[in-house]
Amino acid sequence: MRQSRLWLSFILLLICQIPLPAQQILTLTWNDVIGISRDQNLEIKIQNREYAFQSKNVLKAYGDFLPRIDYQFQAIDNLERPEFVIPGFGRIRFGTEYNYTHLLQIQLPLFTGLSRIANLNIQSSLKKSMAEELRDKEDEVVLKALEAYFNLMLANTLIKVNQRGYDAAKANFDQVEKFYNLGGASKLDYLRAKSRLASAEPTLRSAFNQRSFAEENLKFILNVDAPDSLVVLDTLAKQNFFDTFDNWTLSSLCSLAVIERPDLQSRRFQQEIAGEQKTVSLSKFLPVISMAANVQHQAQVEDWRANSSDFVRSKSALILVQVPLFQGAKRIFDYQQAEINEEKAGIALELSNKSAVLQVQAAFLKYHDTQSNLKSLEEAMLEAREALRLADLNYTEGIITQVDVLTTQVALVASEVNFQQGVYEYNMSQLYLLKYIGKLNTVWKNIRG
Repeated sequence: MRQSRLWLSFILLLICQIPLPAQQILTLTWNDVIGISRDQNLEIKIQNREYAFQSKNVLKAYGDFLPRIDYQFQAIDNLERPEFVIPGFGRIRFGTEYNYTHLLQIQLPLFTGLSRIANLNIQSSLKKSMAEELRDKEDEVVLKALEAYFNLMLANTLIKVNQRGYDAAKANFDQVEKFYNLGGASKLDYLRAKSRLASAEPTLRSAFNQRSFAEENLKFILNVDAPDSLVVLDTLAKQNFFDTFDNWTLSSLCSLAVIERPDLQSRRFQQEIAGEQKTVSLSKFLPVISMAANVQHQAQVEDWRANSSDFVRSKSALILVQVPLFQGAKRIFDYQQAEINEEKAGIALELSNKSAVLQVQAAFLKYHDTQSNLKSLEEAMLEAREALRLADLNYTEGIITQVDVLTTQVALVASEVNFQQGVYEYNMSQLYLLKYIGKLNTVWKNIRG
């Protein structure tokens, strides 16, 4: 038993010596959230690597136009040379025991039926398409980061509002309970005060849970370590992200989306790729012309130690023309399939354009709905504040009871919660509308500017 305790103490001592990652406190503003999400998000990093990979494919396509140079060395030990029978001479063995060959060969394709040009165009269009996909991914990640940031600010605000509501309900319950015990309040007043306190507690707890989730979600998007703490320096307030386009008509915004959205531009490059693939299939009907030249030094000796004087140089050059005549109609079907793919790409682009227009229309209506709704919520909140002020005056003069004051306090808390959620929805409706018209980048440009 004593030995087991010693081993356990030794293991605990080793565990204590292991250095733990230092916890950091990360302060966040608009610039920080947008900048960190664009620089550190893992999805954007993956998309960046894919774009860099495709850039190498473009360089490889240029390499198809360059000559191919090969060097070859060959050493042969003829263990048993071939033997031929020649009438009148008998059996004769040809060749030497050792053969050495140095060969330098250059190959240059002169004409490949436009396939090299088409491949270069495909790789270039694919690079442009992936550049638009990278921009689209950046917009998507920044939008998610801002949404998580707004959620975190909303949760912080709701905690403060609900905390005030809970404190008011608790103070009211304590006072009513005291009066009830002294016989100065009815049991109905006591139960009503207790019920309001009970309903205020889960609302406050829900706000704390919402903040925890929003904080972890923001850490995930920003690629921040889980032990680190986030400190939000901004507060939830009404933003005017859409000011630049506020006077634009819905049809103008839809037209702008078709032109500017990166996902639609990527679709257009995909359509170009499909057209170039049809050129590749068509080039299979054309001849392939290539040129080759080589320089060869060969030595045929009986001794494995060959000298430079034993080598004999030879040169050759050739033009090769290959004409495909018949391959079982495979080329015809390849071309027909390429035509179908081009048509499919065009249909996909048309579908994406119409879907984008529909998204803009829905987001535009949502933006104006939240705008008008926010005004109503703000008026309701101001009215609730005035109602509470009057209730306090009436309670001081003995016109109403404490329970009536609590009712107006609960109404004010509800109106403040609704207003803060309305601010959140209004801000997010602007961000989504900017995303759908392809102009979300104006947000961080304006903030950084």
